[in-house]
Amino acid sequence: MGARTRTLVAGVALIAVAAALAIGIALFSNAALPGQAPGTASGDVSAGQSLTVVRGVIGSEKESLFADPEAKEIFARHGLDVQVTTSGSWAMAERAGIEESDFASPSSEIAAAHIEDVHGDAVLSTTRPFYSPLAIATGETVLSVLEQNGLVEQRDGVWHLDMAAYLDAVANGRRWTDLAGSEAYPSSRNVMITTTDVRSSNSALMYLSLASYVLNGNAVVTSEDAARQQATDSLARLFLDQGYSQSSSAGPWESFLSKGPMNQPLTLIYESQYLEAQMNEPTRVTDEMRICYPAPTIFSDHVVVAFSEAGQQVQDVLDNDPDMARVIARHGFRLNGSNSGVFSEQVGEAGLTGYAADGTFIDAAQAPSYEVADAMLQTIEALY
Repeated sequence: MGARTRTLVAGVALIAVAAALAIGIALFSNAALPGQAPGTASGDVSAGQSLTVVRGVIGSEKESLFADPEAKEIFARHGLDVQVTTSGSWAMAERAGIEESDFASPSSEIAAAHIEDVHGDAVLSTTRPFYSPLAIATGETVLSVLEQNGLVEQRDGVWHLDMAAYLDAVANGRRWTDLAGSEAYPSSRNVMITTTDVRSSNSALMYLSLASYVLNGNAVVTSEDAARQQATDSLARLFLDQGYSQSSSAGPWESFLSKGPMNQPLTLIYESQYLEAQMNEPTRVTDEMRICYPAPTIFSDHVVVAFSEAGQQVQDVLDNDPDMARVIARHGFRLNGSNSGVFSEQVGEAGLTGYAADGTFIDAAQAPSYEVADAMLQTIEALY
């Protein structure tokens, strides 16, 4: 091969190498960096910036929200990779190393106050981006029996359980077979709502607070001594008489969906769980299943407790991002703040019925202080 030929071959080779390098650089610049979501290198997250990993502990009823691919994508647009584990809300305060997380999200203000009481020095801020009323998953047949006995009524297409009448039935040990029309539901079990374990779970704690309020003449118990007495005399049986209870709200809800209302006739849930199951396919809610609200009901505010600046960034996204608001509503939660109207829009678009409209909750119970609630819980726990 002549010198000129060798020179031409070398030139072609150099051009090929340069082209390959250019292609490689282009591909690399469009690829996600380690820890960075695909597609964020240009656009929402600055090129070359990896996502900040943010770790949180949440109540199980929010697990599907944080696992939603769209929610993850929205967090990524803000430069965040949010990773969560679940815990019973009341148990969060005693969870080892909770303050080393970036945030915690219990399902009520009482549970959040418990965290602040135990880890106050580590808490930077708290927000309440969304909430859910307490509700009861049940069935059409069960409701027809309860209606004949004055325990439920339907108003404007929405079912309501008379809590005072229900608590009276529990106090008198009434069984389903004692009720008029029980041939439609001939169960020998006591009329009793299935809940989670009140020692660890927020939904059971909210139910405890609601029952306490109703039994106290629709007034909050303010004395720790009165709380202990009420827990001993009447509240404890609401939990002890159930036997085994699961530790988080996901458990009874899953049992209800699997076994149906004839097996588990009154199941305490968050409204969000029922609505989420209807708005996201494939739905497991059958034509027999219904949602019913305790009257009065009680609201469970989902609080975000930040332990770091990254946790505060999560607070900001959940509070203010309009796209995240739509995802939150699609998972059944009602929103606080400027995006509150999104919930009604989502329910309307899904064509759902049987839900109480925003602004119609006139009769709502108030939760006791953290100290009073803790006195009730300690009294009940001693009786287990």
